[in-house]
Amino acid sequence: MPPWRRERSVAITPGVVEDGIIHLVYTRKKSSHLTPLEPARRPTLSALAIALIVVSAVLHAGWNLLGKRGEPSLAFFARAMAAGSMLYAPLLFWGPSPLRLPDVFWSWLIATGACQALYMGGLAWAYARGEVSLLYPLARALPVLLVPAVALPWLTTSTLNGGDILGMALIAASALVMPLPHWRAFRLSRYLTPALGFVLLAAVGTTGYSVIDKHALGLMTAHGYTPLQAGLHYMVLQAMTTWLWMWPLVRALPNERHAARRLHRSPTARRAWLTGAMILGTYGLVLIAMSTSADVSHVVALRQLSIPLGVLAAGYWFRERLTPLRLGATTVMLGGLALVAW
Repeated sequence: MPPWRRERSVAITPGVVEDGIIHLVYTRKKSSHLTPLEPARRPTLSALAIALIVVSAVLHAGWNLLGKRGEPSLAFFARAMAAGSMLYAPLLFWGPSPLRLPDVFWSWLIATGACQALYMGGLAWAYARGEVSLLYPLARALPVLLVPAVALPWLTTSTLNGGDILGMALIAASALVMPLPHWRAFRLSRYLTPALGFVLLAAVGTTGYSVIDKHALGLMTAHGYTPLQAGLHYMVLQAMTTWLWMWPLVRALPNERHAARRLHRSPTARRAWLTGAMILGTYGLVLIAMSTSADVSHVVALRQLSIPLGVLAAGYWFRERLTPLRLGATTVMLGGLALVAW
């Protein structure tokens, strides 16, 4: 007589946020129906998927370092988003026409563009006032705490398991420790800085577009797109909409107007093209890796390689001081992100 087990139904839990995608973690609920027990097969990442994710992590850390180099500004990232959307615009001719999408999709697209503009602005203004080795890990990790708080009320079957809660606690603890040069420097003034305020704005923007993108991508797949086509089309359309929000802000803010004029006459303008290609390229590589692998959680976890890469590169490139406390907090943060991803 074969062994039996209770059949389980799948419930969805918000997982790690990566460049506009809420990667969903699947949990299970007991059912009264009995089915034969089958050997569990653990999915593995292919060599191609691992290579794509590693390159994507390098690109993600790289475009953040390029954004910090020179004069970080919203004008620079606006030019980068415009360049990236032009470079990847031919992808819109692959698959269904976006013009077939319903009006509600375009409403979601306008909203996600506003959130992306907040993210890019927060990131630029934070990098202008602080160190990448501190701000980059925080910008990557804080949305993991914020997205569930926003998404859970809308997901009626969602639950956070013990691993999720422990992972989020580790992320929160490491985020509190990272701004400190040493343990005895713990005081409120360490956190009430413009740089940390702007990185929080970037995290809020990431949270907003992550929740919105879930609905928009669902509409695209419901109207004939494959998941890969939906992601690549959406990547380009989102970049275009983001630029439409960013450029009026650049024109309205005096400091950004001056930065745009300086950028126009500077070799940094060419760097914006490279940055735009990297911003959208890292997203596209992750989508391709996901389309070639059934193991999404490991894709998400391996993507966190960009955090230590970014921290170490900032220490080398910008001569930022990497204290043992900051390196230790970064390691703890990586552990928390891995727990949430798995």
